[in-house]
Amino acid sequence: MKMRSALIGALILLTACARAVSTQDPVVAVPTPSPSPTPTTPLAATSAPFHIGEVGVAYGNVALSATGGVKPYTWSVSAGLLPYGLTLGSDGSVSGIPTSAGTFVFNIQVADGGGSTAIVSSKIGIAVALTASLISSCAIQCSVELGCVDVCGAFGQLSGGAGPFAYALKSGQLPVGTSLSGLALKGTFAGLSGYLQFSVQVTDSLGATAIVSPVFWMYQHIALASDTTTCFGIFTDCSLRLKISGGVPQGRPSVALVSEDPAGRGCWPPNPTPLPAGYTLTVSGGYANLYIPRPGSGYGSVWTLVLTDHTNCSANTYCTSSPATATIGIQCT
Repeated sequence: MKMRSALIGALILLTACARAVSTQDPVVAVPTPSPSPTPTTPLAATSAPFHIGEVGVAYGNVALSATGGVKPYTWSVSAGLLPYGLTLGSDGSVSGIPTSAGTFVFNIQVADGGGSTAIVSSKIGIAVALTASLISSCAIQCSVELGCVDVCGAFGQLSGGAGPFAYALKSGQLPVGTSLSGLALKGTFAGLSGYLQFSVQVTDSLGATAIVSPVFWMYQHIALASDTTTCFGIFTDCSLRLKISGGVPQGRPSVALVSEDPAGRGCWPPNPTPLPAGYTLTVSGGYANLYIPRPGSGYGSVWTLVLTDHTNCSANTYCTSSPATATIGIQCT
């Protein structure tokens, strides 16, 4: 009996302990917080040089980079504007196709995961799109003379683009005796008269291209015929017409006296007689016209004349004729 009573008491005690444990609050494990990341070096941003761009030409990618701080990095334009058409990528690169010309000043900021920032300040110049066109005097055609040197100067002109520029013959042939010098021809025009067209391609430093196609008409070189006249009477007017050939149609030639040989031409001493006052030397109707009013003392002389064609030629490279002579004689009556 005593043993049975002891067992029953032990069971009652164990049951009471179990109930006491089951009524206590559960134990919750608290995680240990992770330490915040610590940058090894301060945040810094750098960039490759920003180069010039051109409207309509893909802008070569420029990469920005960041070091130090706490990754990840976030890039943004914090001040100013990138050129229209260019964008800043999430990796810090600038690229795109510019749509407007100008100079654009801006700041690009990088922010790290720890709240630090760094800035790159720069600017980009965007050039106007490259174009090539004919000068006004060659808009329909360039009219030149065979035998002329560097006639017309430039036949074309450039606008926009980013230099330096390269020029290449794209199609056709250059006039005989000439070579390409930018959008101009250098040398002496030779070969046959007639029509010729060619195309020149211009390429700028960014790879943009433009083409200009001039038309050249080559004409025979301007010339002045020699002639002789004898005027009757020292008290009557004397005139002489020398025919002009070649040259540019509807040209604007002028004639000039380059030398005079009056020796021994007068009708009485003293000889030679002076050049008569009031003479005129003009060009009209396809002729060089020499007029001497009332030469007086029986004036006579050999004049050397030269024509100059001022059409479509650049300064100081006008086309001139070979010298021609006009022999003027006055009958001593």
